[in-house]
Amino acid sequence: MRDGFRLPGYGGAAVFLRSHAVPATVFESDVPTLVFDVGLLNHNRFNQYLSRHTDEGFVERLAAFFFHAAADFHPEKSLPAFTDERLGLMISVCSSTDREVELDFSLAEDPESEDTERDEMTFETSRVVLATSAQTVSRLTGGVTTHFDGEL
Repeated sequence: MRDGFRLPGYGGAAVFLRSHAVPATVFESDVPTLVFDVGLLNHNRFNQYLSRHTDEGFVERLAAFFFHAAADFHPEKSLPAFTDERLGLMISVCSSTDREVELDFSLAEDPESEDTERDEMTFETSRVVLATSAQTVSRLTGGVTTHFDGEL
């Protein structure tokens, strides 16, 4: 089963996440492994990175980041960058207004290498979209996030 998530931005930009379980035999483990496909879309390109592993609590930490990016008065000053080392993803807030937040996404092409190229994209989205995304991203693991405790 695959569950998808899309964070839309202005001008047609978007970030896509899709989770799926990989059978235990593929990664020689005892249990199936949850992995994520990541897509970065802007007006002239779409790059997709498949079957990426994540650090523990990835979805919960991402939901909290989106919530604080939407709710903080100046998230570019108050919110540390979101990082997931295993996935190779870093998200930071560049700037914000009362209605919009500009996000910078940086994804390592090979998260296991220290000297890897990074695929980077910056776009603006609304605070309403970020607040909604904070709740809907939990679908990637089958959970539901209805509140945030203020911790990142």
